[in-house]
Amino acid sequence: MPKSKAIVSAALGLALSTILPACAPSADRRPARAAVAVPVSNPAPAELLACAERPKGFPADAAALLPKPVRDALARLARAFGANADRQDRLINWNAPGSCPREVSNG
Repeated sequence: MPKSKAIVSAALGLALSTILPACAPSADRRPARAAVAVPVSNPAPAELLACAERPKGFPADAAALLPKPVRDALARLARAFGANADRQDRLINWNAPGSCPREVSNG
């Protein structure tokens, strides 16, 4: 066998001996642990468990001229307030189902 074939053969043998064991199933792998539920010993304060208060909006029969930047800022504030109120209600309902109404009337 020529010297170059011997070197290639040795290199191939070395490469396979380091790669193939990684593909073999390992007997020392342990199964994943099951999730454990831990009871909460101290409940949240009462003010954090109150449903969000949603104030009435602007009167439908009122009119105002607001510059566009002010209107846009007011719309962003209203959307953010609504999103935070919804998030608070969902969190409360997750801890105590049915505590906060799911649908809010626009009255």
